[in-house]
Amino acid sequence: MVGSLIDDFSAATARQDDLALVVSGAPTFLLLLEGLLEGSPDDQALLIAATEAYTSYAILIEAEDPIRARRLYFRAKEHGLKALSQKKPRARLLRAPFAQFITIFDHLDTGDVPAVFWTASSWGAWISANTGSMAALAELPKVIELMQWVLEQDESYQYGSPHIFLGVYHAALPKLLGGDPERSLHHFDRALEISQGQVLMVHVLKAKFYARQIFDRSMYETLLVQALDRPADETPELTLQNIAAQEQARVLLSQIDEFF
Repeated sequence: MVGSLIDDFSAATARQDDLALVVSGAPTFLLLLEGLLEGSPDDQALLIAATEAYTSYAILIEAEDPIRARRLYFRAKEHGLKALSQKKPRARLLRAPFAQFITIFDHLDTGDVPAVFWTASSWGAWISANTGSMAALAELPKVIELMQWVLEQDESYQYGSPHIFLGVYHAALPKLLGGDPERSLHHFDRALEISQGQVLMVHVLKAKFYARQIFDRSMYETLLVQALDRPADETPELTLQNIAAQEQARVLLSQIDEFF
């Protein structure tokens, strides 16, 4: 029954068209999850749900409260790592140096895709929020390997989200740290193909990271206008995410002269 409640809450939230309502109500859901985890601290399904919920909420508030978002990303990451640590020897490998860490993939199967995806997403967001920390940046190769594994298992997961993640990664980082604009373009375009353009955040992130990186003002503007022109509720389960994307698109369009 608890699992059904969480699934129903997530589905209803995803279809919500009132962003402010979701932002104000999400903390109550997070506290509910924490209460459930008090009674079942090793429940993997609850840990994954908490990882997803904290990450999603932090994304919504990061622009207005980056310090709080950074704390939420950390909590999401820790829940995700715990979810992945339920089977030996994963716990040891997750914390091990990179050379030992990569052997973790010998201990994963397709059933682990949700746990790996949300752990990598929260971990990557936490690193992005801590770019001034060399210790945090040193963990980035692990995150990229985890997301690459998800992509290899199911590139269409969450409407192509592994491609979105890697598109941002290759556009945002300098080549010394693994950045590659051509690979970024491939990932963004593949995400657009998989999602059939329904995930408006792909347009926004491609503009924000890739178009800026190659200084293409026309592409930047076109992508953001495309995001604004498409109905946010065209795919009901993407309504909330698309409304958030459109809000970000409006802000980015207003800043166009600052970047080009």
